[in-house]
Amino acid sequence: MSQEQQIVEPLAKFHARLDKEGRVAIPKPIRDALNITKNDYIEVVVRKIEIDHDRREIRILRQAYLITRLGTKGLIFLPSDLKKQFGLKEKDIVEVVLYGFHKFDELVSEKGKQLMTKMQSVGKWSELKPEDKLPEDQSMEHFTYVFV
Repeated sequence: MSQEQQIVEPLAKFHARLDKEGRVAIPKPIRDALNITKNDYIEVVVRKIEIDHDRREIRILRQAYLITRLGTKGLIFLPSDLKKQFGLKEKDIVEVVLYGFHKFDELVSEKGKQLMTKMQSVGKWSELKPEDKLPEDQSMEHFTYVFV
């Protein structure tokens, strides 16, 4: 019998370039693997980064936590005030860390009501400082990595 070890990790992390509308797309292989589709709600951290190729470092300049609805072709619209406050513009590269999701068809459930209440009370997004922990959200679907 094998011994299992559980580790809590993000579901996905990737770099993406902002388009002219200030959107980024969750890559299709990630959407397919997690079975997330248009109109599902996702829990992400978006990071403004700077890549220093000489030092081989990726510097996180600022990061924001948000829950947002997934659009067509996996597009995420970043709120305009977030883009303005972080100084993000077209063609900037951001890092996106996907932590959880909520299926659109489950919004009528108790979990869905909790999610909507949280979104209304927290607002569109909140900035995370390096020492801040990710807000816990029981209404989101999360996975645990299990090494066997």
